[in-house]
Amino acid sequence: MAHIDDHLVLRVERLRDDVDALKADMRAHYPNKSRQVVSPDIREQAASVAERWLVEIAGRADIAAALGGNELADRSVLFQQLLTHSERATVRHKYDSTIGGILKEFRGAVVVPLKARRTASASPDTTLQLPAAQPIQQARIAFVGQSFLTADQTVNSSVARVLQALGLTVFTGERPKAAAVSKKVRERIDRSDVFVGIFSRRDRLEGKAEWNTSAWVIDEKAYALAKGKKLVLLREAGVGSIGGLQGDYEYLEFGREHLEDLIIRIVETFRNSEDVGG
Repeated sequence: MAHIDDHLVLRVERLRDDVDALKADMRAHYPNKSRQVVSPDIREQAASVAERWLVEIAGRADIAAALGGNELADRSVLFQQLLTHSERATVRHKYDSTIGGILKEFRGAVVVPLKARRTASASPDTTLQLPAAQPIQQARIAFVGQSFLTADQTVNSSVARVLQALGLTVFTGERPKAAAVSKKVRERIDRSDVFVGIFSRRDRLEGKAEWNTSAWVIDEKAYALAKGKKLVLLREAGVGSIGGLQGDYEYLEFGREHLEDLIIRIVETFRNSEDVGG
């Protein structure tokens, strides 16, 4: 079983140093903060550090216990944003904002608590145990991450109605107003038993038969993952990345012309699945 030890603390410290190096390399290659970052090497560097946090750190209950669930989740959203930036041509100042948030008080808020929990972990009295996530069949509240485009209302409504028909209370987010998941949305996800993300088509990628999706829903997924929520991910056919599937979560693919198929699969998931994401 994974636990907080010197090796983990060292990996986290090196990750912080690599984020700092990314910041320096990006500014050296792109002195103008309004320029788009298109260098494959820089984008690969950004993706690498983001994935390391999201895969190795974000979903661990022991780290959440050491840092506090909100601290882990909020930083996970920032690393998710960094990964999203790396997947497309993004102006440098957006990287600056995200990297600045990642590095802010990193040692005090992340490294120091991990070191403290490392030395205290041998004592059962000092090890905080997080409650285990409920089986999905026992879920009573679902948070639905969705876009707010008019074109997506039919899909959103269909998903919400089938969840309500299954007896779940459904929460949704709100239209994005800032660069971070709002306090109100975080609180709604915290109160939920399961996160249902609808990754519908947004913009077609130039030269490809592929679409991106709402960056906001991707950020909400990262927050829910770090909070240990069950995940049910609905991806529209043609959508490329949904921010990585950290933990190798399965997703349900759907087409708008056959929403009845999606509804049936949602019912099957909530009625039959023993363990869906988380």
